[in-house]
Amino acid sequence: MKLHPLLLGRTKVPFGQFYGGLCGWEGLGALFHFITDKKHFIWVPIHGYLLEHPKEGLVLVDTGICQEQVHQHRAYYHGILRFILDDDEYAQEPEEALPQQLKRLGCSCDDIRTVILTHLHEDHVGALRDLKKAKVVVSQTEWNVRRMKLFGFIPMFYEPSYGMIEQWEKVAFDSGAFHSFDRSQDLFRDGSVMLLPTPGHTPGHLSAVVEMDGYQLLVTGDCLYTLRHLAAKQVQAVRFDKKSGAEQVDSIGRIARLKKLLPGLFLVPGHDHTDYQWKHLVPGLAKGWFTEDERKALADYESRLFGDNWTLGADDLPRFVRGPAGANAGTVSDPMQK
Repeated sequence: MKLHPLLLGRTKVPFGQFYGGLCGWEGLGALFHFITDKKHFIWVPIHGYLLEHPKEGLVLVDTGICQEQVHQHRAYYHGILRFILDDDEYAQEPEEALPQQLKRLGCSCDDIRTVILTHLHEDHVGALRDLKKAKVVVSQTEWNVRRMKLFGFIPMFYEPSYGMIEQWEKVAFDSGAFHSFDRSQDLFRDGSVMLLPTPGHTPGHLSAVVEMDGYQLLVTGDCLYTLRHLAAKQVQAVRFDKKSGAEQVDSIGRIARLKKLLPGLFLVPGHDHTDYQWKHLVPGLAKGWFTEDERKALADYESRLFGDNWTLGADDLPRFVRGPAGANAGTVSDPMQK
């Protein structure tokens, strides 16, 4: 088994969307902040992951964005989303488009046999248009709420980004318990890829455990924007309502317990912008797997970052850092660059 990170562009988000769930970014207040706060933007990476499966062929976890979303944003989106989403919310260099990222690894979009979607948000489904031959896996719950509207008038998902797909597999997590999770889906019926329900960010969000050689990788989607979100009592993403916020905290708690039950489990978030991503995950997985020394470095990073029960020290909590004069975005403090 090999798992390769694919850098599929960047997205510009308000700092509060990632880190403001305990600081006023909840309910209608969160929507107000999301629309009006134009002074605290940050850029974060968009990653998908290509799995080389010995029996099932090439499997893609999340697809990132497409060029139309980047360069024709206003024409691409219709209805109220035109007025809520910023025209420059995405950036993608030509070599970061999905076809080019796959070509770099010696394959093409037509070679992808299965796509696993952690959820149906735009930065995870945008390149589905290039994958029409693949079977696309999504949770049954996510599919059931695909036409749900946030606050009764904002579409939670944008159907033109995924409506062209003909082969869907909707999973109901009927494979029994998986350690700290009451339900799971053994996707290929061989234990190689276990899908776990991690609702909260969306009602049907899922995460994927990939069984490697003596260790496991958990692709978290947006259940955990970054590694630091594991400290759920201190760091939380936007909470559009109490129910979804509580569900996400519960999902993160289950992941935290899973890590204690499986000491060889490492987290693979899609949007981490810190050294955890750039100095450990991406370089290590460039070849598709971690060496023993690389796994030790990951474990050392975690032990230095977190105290008991996944707590962060005051200096490690995320802080917004303003960019230079004239910049359209700032950055976030990095815990290992103090």
